[in-house]
Amino acid sequence: MRLHSSMLAGGMIVFAIFACNTSNNNNSNNNSNNNSNSNGSNRSANAEVYVDQIHMAKDENGDAGASTTTFAPGDRTVHVVITLNKAKAGTQVRVVWTAADVEGTKNKELKTLDYTTTAFDKNIPGYLKWSQDWPRGDYKVDVYINGVLDKTINYTVD
Repeated sequence: MRLHSSMLAGGMIVFAIFACNTSNNNNSNNNSNNNSNSNGSNRSANAEVYVDQIHMAKDENGDAGASTTTFAPGDRTVHVVITLNKAKAGTQVRVVWTAADVEGTKNKELKTLDYTTTAFDKNIPGYLKWSQDWPRGDYKVDVYINGVLDKTINYTVD
């Protein structure tokens, strides 16, 4: 009887370990799927202020023009237009421009813009100017709200 009890206890331990590992694997798969969404949201579920909409735009005489995710090397100014879900004074917005995969360079930060909203700021425009033709490749813009990565948008120079 003693041998049978110890085998049963050992089996229960193995079962418990297997169940925990299966549960952890499912959670990590769900997290990686959520974070790999290139234009998706990474915000926490209880975020008060967040990016409601985001798009890239061509330059039109210094302002954001037509929405696009593909730019020509000669498009010297690239705009990002961010719309928050609501205006709230004191919201910290950080916009990080990165060359994700550009002519042998990977994940090189190009520029960071920091902005603190007023009570009326719901739309946050930003742009990045280049003094020469843009290198061809893949770029991205990460938007952080109050220190937390909220949204990423990808664009290409082709």
